[in-house]
Amino acid sequence: MAENKLGRGLGALFGGISLDDELTPISEPIEQPVKKQNTVSNQSENNTDGVQQIAIGMIDNNINQPRKVFDQDDLHDLAESIRTYGVIQPILITPVGNRFMIVAGERRWRAARMAGLVEIPAIIKKFNQKQIDEIAIIENLQRADLNDMELAQGIKRLMDEHKLTQEKVAERLSKPRSSIANTLRLLSLPAEVQQYISHKQLTAGHAIRLLGVADSQKQIEYARRAVDENLSVRALSELIDGKMPSFTSNKIKPVKAPEIREQEKILSRAIGTKVKIDGSLDHGKVVIGYYSAEELERIVNYLKKH
Repeated sequence: MAENKLGRGLGALFGGISLDDELTPISEPIEQPVKKQNTVSNQSENNTDGVQQIAIGMIDNNINQPRKVFDQDDLHDLAESIRTYGVIQPILITPVGNRFMIVAGERRWRAARMAGLVEIPAIIKKFNQKQIDEIAIIENLQRADLNDMELAQGIKRLMDEHKLTQEKVAERLSKPRSSIANTLRLLSLPAEVQQYISHKQLTAGHAIRLLGVADSQKQIEYARRAVDENLSVRALSELIDGKMPSFTSNKIKPVKAPEIREQEKILSRAIGTKVKIDGSLDHGKVVIGYYSAEELERIVNYLKKH
C-alpha cells in the first residue's frame, strides 16, 4: 500500500501514488525524437496534469540524486518486464526550461530506454530544488533493501540539509519519533561496528544492545565476538551482562586473520548479506546468511549469474 511506503508529506505531493524505486545518475547523452504529449488517464485530486505520455528524449535525470548504486541485472529484468507489460507505474517529473527532470522513477525511465520505448507515462508537477532534493532523499530512505546504517546516514543528511527535526522526519517517513532517534544513535558507534551493521553482519537489535556499553573498545570487542560466533541479540545481551562465559569452551578461539576479515567484507558487499568464512587462507568454508525465502532466491540468482 502506498501509505506504508511513503510518508504523509510525499503522499500529498504524489497524489497517493507509490514511487518506491531505485535511482542513479546517467551521464551519457540521449538523442531521441520528441513525441506529442497525450493525457492517458483520469486526473486526480492532487495531480492537476494527470498521467501523460512524455518522450523519453525530453527527460533528464537529476544529477544531484543521492542514490548512486544501480544493479544492472535488476535493470535488465525490469526492461524485459516492460517489453512484455509496458510501464505500469508512471514516473514523476518536473519542468526545467523546455525539458523535464526526473523527481522519482529513474529506474523505470532507464529500463524503458533499454526496452526501446520512445515514450513513458509520467506525472508532471512543479517543484523547487529544495523540494526535489528532499523527495530524492526520502524516497531513498524508503527503499526496502536499505541497511540500518544507510538509513541512519540518510536521516542525518535529511535533518542537516533541510533543517528538519526528528519529529518532522518521523512525520515524513511515517515512523515513530522513537524509531528515528534510535536509528540516529547508530551513528555514535565505532566505525568498525558500523561496518558490521552495513554488511548485515549485525542487526539493529545488536547495535542497540551495544549502545548500552559505555566503553567504545568494549563495543568493538563484543561486536567482533557476536560476528565471529554468530550470536543472537539475546546471546550478545547475556555476554554483555556477564551471564555467558568469556569463551564458549575452555579452548580460546583464535583471532581471525585480517585477510579473512577483509574477504568477508568484500563478499558481504558483493552479495548484499552476511558472509562468514571459517578456516584459513588455504582451506575452509564460506557461510552465506539469508533471512527470508525471497532473499535466498535473490542470492541464488546472483550466484548463478556470476
